[in-house]
Amino acid sequence: MGGTVMSPRTPASKGRTKGRGNGGRTGRAGRGSGGAVPGGRGAAQQHRQWLELVDTDGLFLSVPVITELYPQGMPELSRERREALRAAKPAFDRAWDAWDADRESAAALASYRRARDAWVGAILTGVLGWGGSWTTAQEHPALEETHRVSSDGYPPVTATPTGALVRGQEVGALVLITDPVDSLREVGRDGWATSPIDRMAAMLRAPGSACSIGVVTDGRWWALVSAPRRGSTASGVVDCQTWVEEPATRDAFFELLGVRRLVGGTAQHRLPALFDRSVLAAEEITEALGAQVRRAVELVVTALSEAARDVAGEGGKDGDGLPADAHRVYEAVVTVMMRVVFLLFAEERGLLPAQSLYTGGYGLATVLDALEERARDEGEESMDGTSLIWHRLLATSRALYGGVNAEDMRIPAYGGSLFDPERFPFLTATDAGSALLLTVSDRVMLHVLRSLQTARIKGQEARRLSFRDIDVEQIGYIYEGLLGYTCARAAETVLGLRGKEGEEPEVPLSVLEGLAEAHSDDADLAGAVIAWLKKNRPGAKPPSRSALAKALAAGHAMPDVESLLLAVTRDEGLRARLRPWIGAIRTDLRGRPMVIQRGGLIVVETPSRKNAGAHYTPRSLAEEVVRYALEPLVHSPGPHETDDRGQWRPISSTDILDLHVADIACGSGAFLVAAARFLARELVEAWTREGTLGQYADEPGGAQRHALRQVVARCLYGADINEMAVEMCKLSLWLVSLDKDKPFSFVDDKVFVGNSLLGLTDLRQLRVQHIDPAAAAERRLFELDRTGAYARALDVDAVVNRVVRRRRELASEVDDTDPARSTTTKQRLQRENEEDLEVLTRVADAVVAVGLDPAVGAKPGKRLNGAYGDLAVALVRAFPADGAGDDSMLGAVLERGLTPTVDTDYERWHCLHWPLAVPEVMERGGFDAIVGNPPFLGGKKISSAMGQNLREWFVHALADGTAGNADLVAYFFLRAFSLLNGRGTVGLIATNTVAQGDTREVGLDRMVDSGFTITRAIQSRSWPSQSATLEFAAVWGTRDAVSLRAAMICDDAPVSRISSLLEPAGRAEGRPERLAENAGAAFIGCYVLGKGFILEPEEAQEWIAADPRNADVLFPYLNGEDLNSRPDCSASRWVVDFNERVQGEARKHGLPWRHVIAEVRPERLAKDVYKYPRMVNEWWKFYNTRPAMRKAIADLDEALVIALVSKTAMPARVPTGQVFSHKLAVFATNRFTDQAVLSSSLHLMWVMRYSSTMRTDLNYSPSDVFETFPRPEPTEGLEAIGRTLDAERREIMLRRELGLTKLYNLVNDPGLEAGTDPDVDRMRAIHVELDAAVAAAYGWEDLDLTHGFHTYRKMTRWTVPPATRVEILDRLLEENHRRAAAEAAAAAASGRSAPGGPGSRRTRGRKAAKTTQTPVQEATLDI
Repeated sequence: MGGTVMSPRTPASKGRTKGRGNGGRTGRAGRGSGGAVPGGRGAAQQHRQWLELVDTDGLFLSVPVITELYPQGMPELSRERREALRAAKPAFDRAWDAWDADRESAAALASYRRARDAWVGAILTGVLGWGGSWTTAQEHPALEETHRVSSDGYPPVTATPTGALVRGQEVGALVLITDPVDSLREVGRDGWATSPIDRMAAMLRAPGSACSIGVVTDGRWWALVSAPRRGSTASGVVDCQTWVEEPATRDAFFELLGVRRLVGGTAQHRLPALFDRSVLAAEEITEALGAQVRRAVELVVTALSEAARDVAGEGGKDGDGLPADAHRVYEAVVTVMMRVVFLLFAEERGLLPAQSLYTGGYGLATVLDALEERARDEGEESMDGTSLIWHRLLATSRALYGGVNAEDMRIPAYGGSLFDPERFPFLTATDAGSALLLTVSDRVMLHVLRSLQTARIKGQEARRLSFRDIDVEQIGYIYEGLLGYTCARAAETVLGLRGKEGEEPEVPLSVLEGLAEAHSDDADLAGAVIAWLKKNRPGAKPPSRSALAKALAAGHAMPDVESLLLAVTRDEGLRARLRPWIGAIRTDLRGRPMVIQRGGLIVVETPSRKNAGAHYTPRSLAEEVVRYALEPLVHSPGPHETDDRGQWRPISSTDILDLHVADIACGSGAFLVAAARFLARELVEAWTREGTLGQYADEPGGAQRHALRQVVARCLYGADINEMAVEMCKLSLWLVSLDKDKPFSFVDDKVFVGNSLLGLTDLRQLRVQHIDPAAAAERRLFELDRTGAYARALDVDAVVNRVVRRRRELASEVDDTDPARSTTTKQRLQRENEEDLEVLTRVADAVVAVGLDPAVGAKPGKRLNGAYGDLAVALVRAFPADGAGDDSMLGAVLERGLTPTVDTDYERWHCLHWPLAVPEVMERGGFDAIVGNPPFLGGKKISSAMGQNLREWFVHALADGTAGNADLVAYFFLRAFSLLNGRGTVGLIATNTVAQGDTREVGLDRMVDSGFTITRAIQSRSWPSQSATLEFAAVWGTRDAVSLRAAMICDDAPVSRISSLLEPAGRAEGRPERLAENAGAAFIGCYVLGKGFILEPEEAQEWIAADPRNADVLFPYLNGEDLNSRPDCSASRWVVDFNERVQGEARKHGLPWRHVIAEVRPERLAKDVYKYPRMVNEWWKFYNTRPAMRKAIADLDEALVIALVSKTAMPARVPTGQVFSHKLAVFATNRFTDQAVLSSSLHLMWVMRYSSTMRTDLNYSPSDVFETFPRPEPTEGLEAIGRTLDAERREIMLRRELGLTKLYNLVNDPGLEAGTDPDVDRMRAIHVELDAAVAAAYGWEDLDLTHGFHTYRKMTRWTVPPATRVEILDRLLEENHRRAAAEAAAAAASGRSAPGGPGSRRTRGRKAAKTTQTPVQEATLDI
């Protein structure tokens, strides 16, 4: 057999050592057993055992998925096939032995190849049963052409499959046969530093490939590879030399690679589907572990609290032994959990000592089994009295931090803050007898280890986990879920109630007792409790009302209530108070009721948690983002110069290590881990090309580990506002670069705590003490170089030079054998840098604090400049030219500006000043790449979550004054852009609003206007994990010039250019302007804001019958849902509307007035009068009655309305004698010409392009869409088709009882073929005629208006072709610009200012567009 082969290697050691096929990691041989499943052993356990014998990488097949398919266990290989295997194997064994004995012999290699090909052929055709379906590439040349892949080196190295399983036109699996290797995971030596498995993955993802399964073998090692186009690679390697002693693994391997699992049966039972479901199963495990770890943290906090109470009860001289800052306890417990995970991760990968001295005294891998055995033999309660595992964990932490150099065991000093015993001294504090002051029992540690090593998924049996099968990214996500919590001391007794695991609520006992006094019925009480939780614990997830009511009732009949309560307290009075609630109180992992007494520690939500949302980021998504951001940097020329990969040239290893890549909101570091892996692979390839692998050439996996450590030490930077997130990011980087013989990578100089959006970006800002150097006074009161005794600390150039010199020394791989690169030396250098920067950082903080001062604000002008003048005075006092300084005024500046104005997680904002934190990066212009997934916070929530002063800072300091309700992500995009050097790239993901509305205008629009080129984009795609139902966008781009020969990729399709809308850019450039001709014609409906105003129709009619005058204030209340769902588009409810009547007039309507007094007034008077004065002072009125809208439609019997959020965005004609909800856009017209235009594909395309979305629904914005839409002049044709549409559609809807949404779902359904439904056919015909009439009104009869089903922005509709859509949007934008220019010229000639003249939105954003005093501005009210 021919095909692509890889050159054999000559390792230092030879022979048939088992376990070497896994890249040097210790195998699990000897743990398996052959034959059938013994009686009593479940199929799941059998599958788990054979899977443990496979060397896996990535998300391989999971036990639940395999068990579902094979509930009776894996079928045995038939006798005939066993015989065929036994007959073929001896010849291959002899050939292997002959080659292994003389690996340099060409003759031995040639002989081996012949025997290998015969052996592989026998396996594929006979044992696997592929028979005639096995096809070589020579027999099927299309296999080579379709799956050919090449390296990016010069000359390129090419790989093609040896053959494939082919049935008909379907390729079931590719096969790659290689020369003998020691591991299928080792990189080749032919100039392409990839392993055979990597090459198979590349072939499976070749552009024309429809196959995702591959087999790689050298005869001895056999790998099953899964590489879906949009997923991560997974692989499992088995050794054919173990097929005799491990028949279960052998049988599974042959069963899974049989014809039935590749091209037979149903698609859901084939291997690709099994891998897909295994990915979902891994996500389930990740989510389950996240919840379990949160409960384990809660348990350890409780245990420390109980221990502290005991210490206090014994009269401890230092109180209870815990720090006054309860958050420190939470940090310590989370750190302990991170230590446990690190140990399990490292031990199971063979990265820590395996000697009995370590495993017996330090290791954790076997501890759970020992504790389980104790629990079985002695009972859990007996373990409350011992704390052996807690002592072991602290001893292990100290050993790993400082190292052990004993005769029988050596552990390097790993260092790192994770194991630093001084970081949380209260954990290791001792009493007078040298005993630990605070301990955690073995019973608690049993449950902690169970939580980490056992997955409990609803509906499935609990199963033991292996940390060999858990990615670094999964570990990071598990711990990210802990960031929204902290510890607090309970001011009173608090109960933990039942709820969603890991997110259960806590409620003070006094609150529950107060609610119980007002609600005697269990159901009512449950509803009151849930209402209280919704308001006061928004991040918690309690049970449903019925479940909580049932739990409350069940408590009365629970057995052993007294013993449960006695486990909590001996206080009889407290037990009596707890007894009524026992059914609703959740238990901790020990089974004890969750009751936190006064003074005890409780895990509580942080203020940010209600606005936070952590979603599991699959490794494949992080890798995709990183790949396309970094590929242009590791090639010159590369993808920004040409789309011909054959012309790309990889850069040198030196240049790779000179790259600086950052994630400025790094969280647990998933994107930095992906960047580390990507750059390390490129670095190994470069070393291979350059012949500089050196000592790592023959060490399995050695080059990759060395490369990872080099990349982490030199290339990667991270920042996060949360200190615990930074620690988690460090852990992720330590894990990905771990080497068992070396200390942790030193990353304290690379991963920072700080708010990336608050800080200086240019040393000039520091030198002139002003956020805008151009606005600083030329003559300054304070100069940094005239500060007497403080001159050394404030000499910017000197300090930065010293810091840069030390940071260059820090940027090397840690090596304790070299004093200059030891952990101790690096810690000293880092400490010196921090001390050197302390004073300058304080001055830089003050520069930001001035702009954050609520009394000053960040808006440029005299007030801000005056405040910077005051700062100069404060600095002169703090750092005088002579004598000692007084920094009280400076301290006040810092206090006013950096103290949050709203409730947050932070006592003071922590600024991150990039020129001081990373001067070696900023002196080169900035980072080479910024990647990541910035946090999401909606634009209208920024002020309440972070403070109005921060929002103003973002607008003025980051967006240069461009206002609007932009989401927080827009400001992260702007900050990332500002931190790039001239050739820098970004790869960022965000919610799909990044390309919509204000968020686009503030972010991407400003970036593009400043020279940013979007090179690749995903406009909207479903989040690739089942844990979240949201749409995301992805943006890649660069500051650098991009060649016309380079391909831009938008939603996987090549295009010539990509716009800030993240779709192919058309001929017309720029953004649409608001047109004066459309002013005063479109409105948003009334903001009622008070459910008490709303009535049922029957009640309204009764009131009108009782007093006809009530008809003046009672009206149908039409909202978006009714408009789109009811066949007659009528309102289902009525509303009390006093309009702008004064109180005396309103009270004349007796029944409605009494109703709003009872139902509206209490809610309104509870509002903040300063924030909502109208709602409090004029509580009987709507929040906004829309007087301009009412005036505009006063003379109309009918108006056109559109639901603001809908899939249809289709206008309907409705009566005006009703109240229109704020969920409707209301058009002050009853013309059928307007109905035709607004119903056309042309208007809908404009809406789809320039509106935002809510999930996949359109979010119609009159100000962004209608006011900018250049409507055609009315024509008779428009009038006629408008009448036809209205009349015939109304008849169909009423006859068939269809609302607008259901009707247009049918119209836009490609599965409903012509001739199936006459009404649908008629509607489609009407819309074809309507689009033609609208196009003709514009004079665009040349357009191709052939209708069909086309998808745009993830919405499939009956509409015109995509090419016509692009042309229509170009023409509409050109027409918009023409009309806007004409309006501006006319206004200038008359001395007026045009409402939305050319450049108004381009240069000043939305704010300038609002300067005109027209009624339509009500449509953009920000509440």
